[in-house]
Amino acid sequence: MGRSSALLQAVRGREATRPAGSSSHKRLIDQLWLALLVVPFFAWLTLAAGYQFPVTVNESLAANPSPLSFRGVYPPEAGAFGFQRWTTEQAQIRVPGVGSAPFEVRLRFFGYPDAPPERVVRLSSGAQVLAEMQVRNGMQEVWLLVPAGLSDPASGDFVLNLEVPGFRVTDDPRLLGVSLDQLTLSSRQQGMVPPPSGMALQLGLVALLSLLALRISGVATRIALGLSGLLCVGAGLLVAGGGSTSIALRLQAALALPVLVEVLTYTLVLALTLRLPDLRQHRPMPNAQALVLVRLAVLLIFVFRLTGMLHPQFINIDHGLRANQLLLIADGQEAVVRERLEQQYEWGTREPVPYSLVTYYLLLPLTVVWSSPFELIKAVKIVTALLEATFPLLFLALMRQGPQPRWGAAWGGLIYAGLPVGYLFFHDGSFPTTIGIWLTLMALVALQWALEPAPQGQTWLRWSSAILLLGIAIAAYVTHLAFIPFLIVAIAGSLFFLGESRTRRQGLILLPAVGLAFLVGWVIVYRSYTLTLIQRTIPAYLGLIASEGSVGRSSDTFFGTPINSFPEHLVAHFRLWPVMLAGLVLIVLVWNWRNRFITHLGLGYAALLIATSVAEQWFGLWNKHMVFIAPLVALLSGPGCAWLWQRGRAGKLTVSLLLIWLFWQSLTAWGNRVLWYLLPPGAL
Repeated sequence: MGRSSALLQAVRGREATRPAGSSSHKRLIDQLWLALLVVPFFAWLTLAAGYQFPVTVNESLAANPSPLSFRGVYPPEAGAFGFQRWTTEQAQIRVPGVGSAPFEVRLRFFGYPDAPPERVVRLSSGAQVLAEMQVRNGMQEVWLLVPAGLSDPASGDFVLNLEVPGFRVTDDPRLLGVSLDQLTLSSRQQGMVPPPSGMALQLGLVALLSLLALRISGVATRIALGLSGLLCVGAGLLVAGGGSTSIALRLQAALALPVLVEVLTYTLVLALTLRLPDLRQHRPMPNAQALVLVRLAVLLIFVFRLTGMLHPQFINIDHGLRANQLLLIADGQEAVVRERLEQQYEWGTREPVPYSLVTYYLLLPLTVVWSSPFELIKAVKIVTALLEATFPLLFLALMRQGPQPRWGAAWGGLIYAGLPVGYLFFHDGSFPTTIGIWLTLMALVALQWALEPAPQGQTWLRWSSAILLLGIAIAAYVTHLAFIPFLIVAIAGSLFFLGESRTRRQGLILLPAVGLAFLVGWVIVYRSYTLTLIQRTIPAYLGLIASEGSVGRSSDTFFGTPINSFPEHLVAHFRLWPVMLAGLVLIVLVWNWRNRFITHLGLGYAALLIATSVAEQWFGLWNKHMVFIAPLVALLSGPGCAWLWQRGRAGKLTVSLLLIWLFWQSLTAWGNRVLWYLLPPGAL
């Protein structure tokens, strides 16, 4: 009974701790059970309203990625009329979520000039034949009127089948049908159109899961219900076309809903886990609302990152490569993987570059449970998103001595959730980068713990833990070999020159500590590379700098992608204002809180940003330094947002608009990367 009441308290939040006499005066909307009844009905209502609007889908059948799915169709290829997809003798095009209304279909395809004459293509949907026509040479268009009810009643998907006699051409072993080019689908509303039952169920589940996750996190029922309602309205607007028919928003709603159901199910478990420490608290905690915001930031990072990576149009590039490498390591072929990873082509030489497999070892247990590449890719994405979602909790630890520690960490977590850098790097498998930064933050938390006064007998334990974690973080990724020692030395210099007598001693202690940590990292990974670095790699890079002026800055290295300038980096990765706000907060910290660790940590990261930006004039870092500093940019800008939020309505409006704009920019960056695969300048 005690456990069930505690769980109810977690679901209902702090309202469950109010006196019993006040419960009868709460509005009905504050009752969670009523919200659970209202939300599914509202979800169905918004979806039904969206399907009453006619939409037009105009999709290239050669696009990759595409919201459409295909069977019996080859990958896109260049042809005489641009990019096209060849079919086999039997092909299928699936258009997701279009609904049950009647619609017109225009299909454009090409016949091969040397194909056998008098071939006939049959177009059908289900058991109903829509058209039969002779395939001509060159471009050909067919218009079809599809009656109501041919789409799947649960998913709303429309399936178009093509059957055509195949042929072969010289030097091509494939059996070819016709070459697909364009599909246009225009709905023709006739009376009320019921929404697909499966999509209605999915949207209802999404709304319920989001409502429960928010309530468990401590968000008030009114706010949680409002956010769930906005989610339903957003889905309805997508289904209605959102005032635009060129990007097939209805298709995106159909693709996103099943992904959101899965991700929000995981999120509900995460929300319960985050709330468990509060179940034993019988007294109200100070700044409890700040902790609610921290938990919300954790959930947002997890949902945004994982949903973005599980979207059907997300193209696995390094994800697939790294999953196969994990399986090779599990199969005992570590040497093969290491040899391939040592070739860093973007740096312009074939000399081996030290590459750490520490992050691979951390994920190696996943291969015991998931042995197929497809399953392993998904598992790696979930684990990576989960680790990145813990950043706000690490912010909370790092801000422990700072001004407004909980509110600063909470706002910093929200800002990090919205930074575009997380979306620009969706193309990259990047779990070594993400896990490496996570290990770095863990090491910094341990370092802060070691610098604090310790009870008798614990000093050795604290410093041993900090040095070991720093060593592992240094060993996690090749750029960390330079980034982390420089960062710790910069922190030590800041403590010594700007602090008081106690912090000066701390600065002196940090120097041998980072030396030991570097030695630990070197022994773990890089000891076998010592002679190779001295005899081959370093001389090769120095030779390139002497002969060409730089290393790894050629725009031809990665598909013509240029190296960003410093201002372009700040705009592309942070949209500028978080960096500016973090700089202002750092000035205030230096002026007022020189004896706090967060001040010297911020100065260390600022020094690293300056040093790496200067170094990039000769050595292309390919954005790794910007990804590395992103957590501290968010963390330092957090107290600035907290201060603005407390300045009345104007401050609240300013913070709200800045965050809305930041998240919108991130959504745009994600759309460019995942939906249209437009590579922003320097985003690789």
